[in-house]
Amino acid sequence: MKWLVRLRASGLRTFRAAGWAGVVGVALAAFAVTFDMTGNRALEDEAESLRGQSRSLGKSLRKRAAPVLSERERLEAFHAGFPSADGLPDLLLRLHGHALARSVATDKADYRAAAISGTPLEQVSLELPVRGAYPEIRNWLTDVLAAMPEVALDGLSFKRADIGSPDVEARVRFVIFLRRPA
Repeated sequence: MKWLVRLRASGLRTFRAAGWAGVVGVALAAFAVTFDMTGNRALEDEAESLRGQSRSLGKSLRKRAAPVLSERERLEAFHAGFPSADGLPDLLLRLHGHALARSVATDKADYRAAAISGTPLEQVSLELPVRGAYPEIRNWLTDVLAAMPEVALDGLSFKRADIGSPDVEARVRFVIFLRRPA
Protein backbone atom coordinates (compact mmCIF):
# COMPACT_ATOMS: atom_id res chain seq x y z
CA MET A 1 0.00 0.00 0.00
CA LYS A 2 2.89 2.32 0.77
CA TRP A 3 4.23 1.80 -2.71
CA LEU A 4 0.91 3.06 -4.13
CA VAL A 5 1.18 6.25 -2.10
CA ARG A 6 4.79 6.72 -3.22
CA LEU A 7 3.83 6.14 -6.85
CA ARG A 8 1.07 8.74 -6.59
CA ALA A 9 3.40 11.28 -4.99
CA SER A 10 6.06 10.64 -7.63
CA GLY A 11 3.49 11.09 -10.41
CA LEU A 12 2.28 14.39 -8.95
CA ARG A 13 5.87 15.69 -8.67
CA THR A 14 6.53 14.69 -12.29
CA PHE A 15 3.37 16.44 -13.52
CA ARG A 16 4.23 19.59 -11.55
CA ALA A 17 7.77 19.57 -12.94
CA ALA A 18 6.53 19.04 -16.54
CA GLY A 19 3.95 21.83 -16.37
CA TRP A 20 0.85 22.14 -18.50
CA ALA A 21 2.78 21.36 -21.72
CA GLY A 22 3.90 18.04 -20.27
CA VAL A 23 0.36 17.15 -19.23
CA VAL A 24 -0.93 17.93 -22.72
CA GLY A 25 1.91 15.87 -24.23
CA VAL A 26 1.09 12.85 -22.08
CA ALA A 27 -2.61 13.20 -22.90
CA LEU A 28 -1.85 13.35 -26.64
CA ALA A 29 0.39 10.30 -26.39
CA ALA A 30 -2.36 8.39 -24.58
CA PHE A 31 -4.87 9.48 -27.25
CA ALA A 32 -2.55 8.37 -30.06
CA VAL A 33 -2.06 4.92 -28.54
CA THR A 34 -5.82 4.53 -28.02
CA PHE A 35 -6.60 5.70 -31.57
CA ASP A 36 -4.03 3.32 -33.02
CA MET A 37 -5.57 0.42 -31.14
CA THR A 38 -9.15 1.22 -32.17
CA GLY A 39 -9.49 3.61 -35.14
CA ASN A 40 -6.71 2.36 -37.40
CA ARG A 41 -7.85 -1.25 -37.16
CA ALA A 42 -11.06 -0.53 -39.05
CA LEU A 43 -9.12 1.29 -41.76
CA GLU A 44 -6.59 -1.54 -41.98
CA ASP A 45 -9.39 -4.11 -42.30
CA GLU A 46 -10.96 -2.09 -45.12
CA ALA A 47 -7.60 -1.74 -46.88
CA GLU A 48 -7.02 -5.50 -46.65
CA SER A 49 -10.48 -6.15 -48.07
CA LEU A 50 -9.75 -3.84 -51.01
CA ARG A 51 -6.40 -5.55 -51.61
CA GLY A 52 -8.20 -8.91 -51.76
CA GLN A 53 -10.75 -7.58 -54.24
CA SER A 54 -7.95 -6.15 -56.37
CA ARG A 55 -6.15 -9.51 -56.43
CA SER A 56 -9.31 -11.42 -57.38
CA LEU A 57 -10.18 -8.94 -60.15
CA GLY A 58 -6.64 -9.15 -61.50
CA LYS A 59 -6.87 -12.96 -61.61
CA SER A 60 -10.24 -12.90 -63.38
CA LEU A 61 -8.96 -10.41 -65.96
CA ARG A 62 -5.94 -12.59 -66.69
CA LYS A 63 -8.19 -15.64 -67.12
CA ARG A 64 -10.47 -13.90 -69.63
CA ALA A 65 -7.77 -12.66 -71.98
CA ALA A 66 -9.09 -12.49 -75.53
CA PRO A 67 -7.59 -14.94 -77.96
CA VAL A 68 -4.87 -13.46 -80.09
CA LEU A 69 -6.12 -13.05 -83.64
CA SER A 70 -3.89 -12.92 -86.65
CA GLU A 71 -3.81 -9.72 -88.66
CA ARG A 72 -5.89 -11.36 -91.39
CA GLU A 73 -8.55 -12.51 -88.90
CA ARG A 74 -8.73 -9.03 -87.39
CA LEU A 75 -9.18 -7.51 -90.85
CA GLU A 76 -11.91 -10.04 -91.70
CA ALA A 77 -13.69 -9.27 -88.42
CA PHE A 78 -13.46 -5.55 -89.20
CA HIS A 79 -14.98 -6.04 -92.66
CA ALA A 80 -17.70 -8.29 -91.22
CA GLY A 81 -18.81 -5.39 -89.02
CA PHE A 82 -20.11 -3.43 -92.01
CA PRO A 83 -23.72 -3.91 -93.12
CA SER A 84 -24.35 -5.85 -96.30
CA ALA A 85 -24.97 -3.98 -99.56
CA ASP A 86 -28.36 -5.70 -99.68
CA GLY A 87 -29.36 -3.59 -96.66
CA LEU A 88 -28.91 -0.24 -98.45
CA PRO A 89 -32.68 0.44 -98.73
CA ASP A 90 -33.07 -0.07 -94.98
CA LEU A 91 -30.13 2.26 -94.29
CA LEU A 92 -31.68 4.94 -96.50
CA LEU A 93 -34.99 4.56 -94.64
CA ARG A 94 -33.19 5.02 -91.32
CA LEU A 95 -31.41 8.08 -92.68
CA HIS A 96 -34.71 9.62 -93.80
CA GLY A 97 -36.33 8.59 -90.51
CA HIS A 98 -33.74 10.60 -88.60
CA ALA A 99 -34.49 13.57 -90.90
CA LEU A 100 -38.25 13.32 -90.25
CA ALA A 101 -37.65 13.12 -86.51
CA ARG A 102 -35.76 16.44 -86.67
CA SER A 103 -38.20 18.15 -89.09
CA VAL A 104 -35.63 18.25 -91.87
CA ALA A 105 -37.10 18.02 -95.37
CA THR A 106 -35.11 15.84 -97.75
CA ASP A 107 -35.56 16.08 -101.50
CA LYS A 108 -34.48 13.56 -104.08
CA ALA A 109 -31.20 11.85 -103.42
CA ASP A 110 -28.49 11.12 -105.94
CA TYR A 111 -26.16 8.26 -105.21
CA ARG A 112 -23.34 6.37 -106.86
CA ALA A 113 -21.83 3.07 -105.79
CA ALA A 114 -18.22 2.10 -106.34
CA ALA A 115 -16.21 -0.89 -105.17
CA ILE A 116 -13.20 -0.17 -103.00
CA SER A 117 -10.35 -2.08 -104.63
CA GLY A 118 -8.53 -4.63 -102.52
CA THR A 119 -11.37 -4.90 -100.01
CA PRO A 120 -14.77 -6.57 -99.86
CA LEU A 121 -16.29 -3.13 -99.29
CA GLU A 122 -18.42 -0.91 -101.46
CA GLN A 123 -18.62 2.86 -101.12
CA VAL A 124 -21.95 4.57 -101.80
CA SER A 125 -21.78 8.35 -102.27
CA LEU A 126 -25.11 9.93 -101.41
CA GLU A 127 -25.92 13.58 -102.12
CA LEU A 128 -29.00 15.00 -100.42
CA PRO A 129 -30.47 18.48 -100.76
CA VAL A 130 -32.21 19.29 -97.46
CA ARG A 131 -34.21 22.20 -96.00
CA GLY A 132 -34.87 23.13 -92.41
CA ALA A 133 -33.77 25.24 -89.49
CA TYR A 134 -30.00 25.32 -89.07
CA PRO A 135 -30.01 23.81 -85.54
CA GLU A 136 -32.31 21.00 -86.70
CA ILE A 137 -30.04 20.15 -89.62
CA ARG A 138 -27.03 20.04 -87.28
CA ASN A 139 -28.93 17.85 -84.81
CA TRP A 140 -29.98 15.55 -87.67
CA LEU A 141 -26.37 15.19 -88.81
CA THR A 142 -25.29 14.46 -85.23
CA ASP A 143 -28.01 11.82 -84.86
CA VAL A 144 -27.09 10.12 -88.13
CA LEU A 145 -23.36 10.03 -87.42
CA ALA A 146 -23.89 8.75 -83.87
CA ALA A 147 -26.47 6.07 -84.74
CA MET A 148 -25.00 4.89 -88.04
CA PRO A 149 -21.23 4.27 -87.81
CA GLU A 150 -21.14 3.03 -91.41
CA VAL A 151 -22.04 6.56 -92.59
CA ALA A 152 -19.43 9.32 -92.96
CA LEU A 153 -20.04 12.99 -93.72
CA ASP A 154 -18.09 13.86 -96.87
CA GLY A 155 -19.35 17.36 -97.66
CA LEU A 156 -21.72 20.01 -96.37
CA SER A 157 -22.75 23.41 -97.72
CA PHE A 158 -25.41 25.83 -96.49
CA LYS A 159 -27.34 28.54 -98.31
CA ARG A 160 -29.91 30.94 -96.86
CA ALA A 161 -32.38 32.73 -99.19
CA ASP A 162 -32.30 35.93 -97.12
CA ILE A 163 -30.92 36.97 -93.77
CA GLY A 164 -34.32 37.01 -92.04
CA SER A 165 -35.33 33.49 -93.08
CA PRO A 166 -35.15 30.87 -90.30
CA ASP A 167 -34.79 28.03 -92.81
CA VAL A 168 -31.65 27.18 -94.73
CA GLU A 169 -30.99 24.97 -97.70
CA ALA A 170 -28.11 22.54 -97.40
CA ARG A 171 -26.37 20.05 -99.63
CA VAL A 172 -25.21 17.09 -97.62
CA ARG A 173 -22.84 14.51 -99.07
CA PHE A 174 -22.60 11.23 -97.18
CA VAL A 175 -20.43 8.22 -97.87
CA ILE A 176 -21.91 4.89 -96.81
CA PHE A 177 -19.59 1.90 -96.49
CA LEU A 178 -21.16 -1.49 -97.18
CA ARG A 179 -19.98 -5.07 -97.48
CA ARG A 180 -20.35 -6.41 -101.02
CA PRO A 181 -22.29 -9.64 -101.43
CA ALA A 182 -19.99 -12.66 -101.46
